[in-house]
Amino acid sequence: MIGAEKMESLQVQLPNDLREATKTMIGNALSEAIKDVQNKNSFPPYLNKGEASAYCGVSRGIFNAWLKKYDIPTIQIEGVSRFRRKALDEFMQQHEK
Repeated sequence: MIGAEKMESLQVQLPNDLREATKTMIGNALSEAIKDVQNKNSFPPYLNKGEASAYCGVSRGIFNAWLKKYDIPTIQIEGVSRFRRKALDEFMQQHEK
């Protein structure tokens, strides 16, 4: 390839205890990330209020306060409220600092 730079590899030797600690730390972080994804995907695409508060990781009282304070998109059908998971994700991302 014209203009492509050649990448060279770099190898670093760590002491055995540091290498094992690093493997453990990475393994734990990966396990937690997998659990988070599995937990989020275990919720249905449309949530009732209790499921929505659990999905956001807050109590139902806090979620009710958010509903009064913020414009969280809500689906209303004949008095039944549902919350779209994607809308909740977007709401949380909007308040990320």
